Amino acid sequence: MNKALLLVASDGIDEGRIREFRALAEAADYEVMGIIKQRRRPDSRYYMGPGKLEEIARKVIVERPDVVITYHQLNPIQYVNLEKKLRVKVMDRVWLILSIFERRAGSAEAKLQIELARLRLEIPRVREYIRLAKAGEQIGFYGGGEYAIEAYYRYARRRVTYIKRELERIRSRREGLIIRRRDYGLPQVVITGYTSAGKTTLFNLLTGENKYVDGKPFATLDTYSRLLNINGTKVIITDTIGFIDDLPPLLIESFYTTIAEILNTDLVLLMIDASEDHHEFLRKYNSTLKILSELGVNKNKVLPVLNKVDLTSPVELNDKVEVIKRDFETPILISAKLGIGIDKLKEAIVTKLNRPNTFRNSPNHGLFRAS
Repeated sequence: MNKALLLVASDGIDEGRIREFRALAEAADYEVMGIIKQRRRPDSRYYMGPGKLEEIARKVIVERPDVVITYHQLNPIQYVNLEKKLRVKVMDRVWLILSIFERRAGSAEAKLQIELARLRLEIPRVREYIRLAKAGEQIGFYGGGEYAIEAYYRYARRRVTYIKRELERIRSRREGLIIRRRDYGLPQVVITGYTSAGKTTLFNLLTGENKYVDGKPFATLDTYSRLLNINGTKVIITDTIGFIDDLPPLLIESFYTTIAEILNTDLVLLMIDASEDHHEFLRKYNSTLKILSELGVNKNKVLPVLNKVDLTSPVELNDKVEVIKRDFETPILISAKLGIGIDKLKEAIVTKLNRPNTFRNSPNHGLFRAS
C-alpha cells in the first residue's frame, strides 16, 4: 500500500473536515503516515509557510512517503514549487477525489467526466511547466522536456473539446429519455445526499438490486435507474453520486450530466445520516443545503429522509429532527440497513408525488435558508 502525508494550511478548518480528508485518502488506498497542520492561510508560493515547509522536507527524507496531499486545491505555481522542494509526487484534495473516481467509475460516461476534470486540472499546470521551460528553468520532479510537454498540452486541449462534445450528446439523450418517461406518466424520484449517508443501501432495499456498498466515500459514481411500483404508483427511482463539503466547482461542472438527474426529477429523497455526532451532522447537513441551493433545486421537491436512526439516541434524534424542520417538513425516520420505517417512506413518496402544486416554481417558493 502506498503511503501518504497530508498537509492542511488553514486558520479555521474543523476536525470533522480533517477526519474526512483522512477518510478520502484511505478510500484511495493510501496509508496515512500523518497529518501536518499549520494555522495560517495557504502560502501563495508553497501552500505551507517557509518554516513548516522545512519541517515537511525533513520528514519526507526520513519517512519517504509516496505522495504528499494538500487539503486545498493548489494553483500551478504551488504545485510546481512543492514538487521541486519536496522531490516527491504532490497532489491536492481535488486530485485525490478524482483518483477515487477513477478507481470506481464503471460507465463510459463516468470515465469521460473524470477524464474531463483531470485534463482541466492538468492544463494550467502544463502551461506553468512550459513557461518555466521557456525561461530556462528546471521544471521539477516530473519534467519530460519542453517538446514533450508542449505536445501533451496540444493533445489535452483537443481532448477536452472532444469530451465536452461527447458529454453533450449523452446529456441530450438523457434529457430525451426523461421526456419520454414523463410522456408515459412516470414520475422521477432521485436519491441524493452527503456521501456515505446510505443512498445505495436504500436503493438496493427498494429495488431488490445489489449495487456496490462499502461505507467509504463515493462508492457510487454512476447513476442507476429502475422502474419501481410503490403502493400502486409506478415511479423511476435513481441512485446518484454523493455530495461532499468544499466540493470544487470544477467537479460540479464536470459531473453536470450526472447532477442533471437531480435537477430534472419530480422528487428528491434527501438522505441524511442520523448517526453522526451533532457537530458533524450540522456540518454535513448545511453543506448539503448549500450544494442543493447552488444547483437550483426547488426545496418543495425535497423529501428529507433521516437514515441510520438505529444508531443514535432518542434525544439526539429529536434534536436532529428539529434542525431539519427549520427547512423542510418533518423528516421520515428510517434505517435502510434494517428496513425500519420503509413503509412510512413509501407512503410519504406517494403522498408527495400526488400533492397538487408541490413542484411549482415561483420567486416565493423553493428557497433554501442561508447556512
